Amino acid sequence: MAASMIGNQILTQVQSLNSIKPLYQRCLELEKVLKNTSTKELKNVLPYLLENIFGYGQNPGWGLDLINRSSNSQDFDNIRRLLAPEGTLLSLVYTLMTDSFYEFPINSLPTPTQHLIEDGSLPIFYANKLQYLNFGRPVIVLNAYELYMFHLAYHLVNPSVQRHNSTWNNITDSLYPVLIDDYLNFFLPLNKDSLPKMPIVQALVRSPVAHSPMAGKSFNMPTSPPSPQRPSLLKSSFVSAQKQHAQTAAVISQGETTETYRSDTLIQVFAEFWLNQNPISIDRQSFSHTASENFMPSTNHVRLVRLLVKHVHNFVNTAKPEVVSSPYQSQITSTLDEFKKSLIPYVIQKKLYTFLRHGFDRWPLDCSFRLLLETWLTYIQPWRYIYSKSQTGCRDSDVGDNKTVEEKWFPFVEDNLLFYTVLYQEFTQRVFRMDLTTQFNACMLYRANKVYSLPNLSNMVFRAEREMCNAIRLGRPGSHDLGGSYISPEASLSLHSQISELEKPGFQYCRMYSEEMIQMMKAILGHIEVAKQTLVAYEESINRTRKSGLAAIFDVSSWFQDDQSMGDMSPSEVKKVQSYLDTAASNICYIFEIETHSFPSKQMSSPNQFEQSSFLESSLLSNTIPDCEETEEGFTLTPHGRYQLKNKMRKFDVVYQGDPDLQPIRSFENATLVRLLHQFCNFVNTQYGQDIQNLCDRTDLIGRMAQVYFAPPLPLDSKLNSPISSTQKRALQRPRLSLRLLASYRTLVYLGLFYLILTLWWGVGLVGFCFFVIGLVLLYGFLFAMIHRSKVKMN
Repeated sequence: MAASMIGNQILTQVQSLNSIKPLYQRCLELEKVLKNTSTKELKNVLPYLLENIFGYGQNPGWGLDLINRSSNSQDFDNIRRLLAPEGTLLSLVYTLMTDSFYEFPINSLPTPTQHLIEDGSLPIFYANKLQYLNFGRPVIVLNAYELYMFHLAYHLVNPSVQRHNSTWNNITDSLYPVLIDDYLNFFLPLNKDSLPKMPIVQALVRSPVAHSPMAGKSFNMPTSPPSPQRPSLLKSSFVSAQKQHAQTAAVISQGETTETYRSDTLIQVFAEFWLNQNPISIDRQSFSHTASENFMPSTNHVRLVRLLVKHVHNFVNTAKPEVVSSPYQSQITSTLDEFKKSLIPYVIQKKLYTFLRHGFDRWPLDCSFRLLLETWLTYIQPWRYIYSKSQTGCRDSDVGDNKTVEEKWFPFVEDNLLFYTVLYQEFTQRVFRMDLTTQFNACMLYRANKVYSLPNLSNMVFRAEREMCNAIRLGRPGSHDLGGSYISPEASLSLHSQISELEKPGFQYCRMYSEEMIQMMKAILGHIEVAKQTLVAYEESINRTRKSGLAAIFDVSSWFQDDQSMGDMSPSEVKKVQSYLDTAASNICYIFEIETHSFPSKQMSSPNQFEQSSFLESSLLSNTIPDCEETEEGFTLTPHGRYQLKNKMRKFDVVYQGDPDLQPIRSFENATLVRLLHQFCNFVNTQYGQDIQNLCDRTDLIGRMAQVYFAPPLPLDSKLNSPISSTQKRALQRPRLSLRLLASYRTLVYLGLFYLILTLWWGVGLVGFCFFVIGLVLLYGFLFAMIHRSKVKMN
């Protein structure tokens, strides 16, 4: 009773620390409590303390993902010291590991794990953690260290934390990723020959598997005898007996288990919470039932996954190579090297593949996909992450990216063949839905194919696929077809085991260098060619309307025109996009041995074809636009065109030709002025639309001047570049008043400078300035009407 009262007093004391607003003061007070209180009294306080710091349920905790070094260095440094691998809190955790056990709620586990437990299955990671209370209610029982790591990893996927919608511009400046990096460097050291020793080891640290009734969140129970194997690194269905470089799970004694236990648990927990949120075997329709079934990682989540992959590569590559001096003598491998070699195939591989596969299939078509793409490219390039003492950190640069991939990496390529083939095919499917005229999309296509064009890499992928599929042909030159589009029954057991382990049932493997894949890559080359010609056409259109010298200074009409660049891209950025596309096309031809003249391209016969060719004419001449026909309602798809569009065989080259006044507000426009001017013009066009139409129909000077001021968005003699209905076409050809150009910051700056010049030189006031501008506008309309005599009535 006395011990319970003391424990309640300590809990109350810890809870009272929440009233301290500055976090750094809260950390200092908490450190005093932890140092001045016995371990026995703090045992029941640990669950509350972890939930309070890392958050749980609706409680976001201390907001570790929002604390930055630059904006709040005191909180950053004090919390980092408190939660350090050898800090005050983890010292308490190490002490409690041997005799205290706690319950972790099952509804906070990843959804696939919850489904397995509900179905009566036993995930191997939870073999010594899953227990059943009265009436068969399952609970997860963890020791203190496991509980700490579960809360640490859960913080990233906690729904209350994800609602912050924060984005780390620099992960070295944010507290949570810095903490993760500290743990990885401590428990998976790159510059040491051994893992950090346990401070206190009195008994086996793993949770028992005994089934006994429990209550509450804290448990005291004896530990069970040690198991002769490490079940956390066993892979149930991965078969690689036919490979000489296959690695098996090591049999580790109790003392050796203690050596690698903390590092093993850290990686296991991170992989469980960060990579195992979505099962690959669930059909797409089932994701619509609940939001939790379709977990979409945040950009911060993907950044940490990439950080984890990079560090694991560096850590695994520090393993000592096996040296076989005699065929009759086997080398004794250390426990640490066995742990390093088993880390990727038995812990990371399957869950990371599921994570990437889900992201490639469901990630939005925006520039944020670059993070997921780089995570994939990081994993399939382990040779880029070889730690050396001369380096200050993990290698992540483009230095040496063009070096030949050495043959020693062939076992890795073979063990991870689906990462190189299936995920590349998934990325290729996304390319058909990407606008390659944007810089981010062009850069992603360039990055992916730059990696695959590394010397000897595509050859190793081809050899691995050929050997694992037991192809008859021994050489690559000539035909790439390995005997069909899908995996043949005589394929090797190794590839079958990879597919059964990583993919869902019923998956059909399409070979990387099959004829079907080569035809798809030729279509990608055609897609690239269309994007390149679109960029060239835009650039030529800009150059024809751009004036130089004195003509540019005295061109009054250019004052009232928006910048005609490609969206927000400057001409230099357009050149960069063209360079990305050219290099990507060359790399694709190199990877798949495609001749540059063997794929269809959409050629333009004249420089101004982009502006003057109609949509229907372009569709008849193009090999990338679906079949369509012109009807009373505008251009419509034929049945064959619908088939082409549904099967992603062709697509439209969509160019915006709607109402320019309804375009999204640009960065160079004042949002308030855009809305006010639109309302004013809408009122005028609605009330006096017929009068404007009659005025523009006149053939005298006033009519021609009216055609200048009330020009329609789509002139009658213009040609369409994208399909629109006839109703919309007639609406866009109706004359109207449009003053949106006055909302441009450039126009406002010109008017301001003009007003200052008139005021300082001639002393013209505001009223005089307004009359002066009106006079210039009338003069411009008069001169334009005299030069361009319109012979076409506006209706």
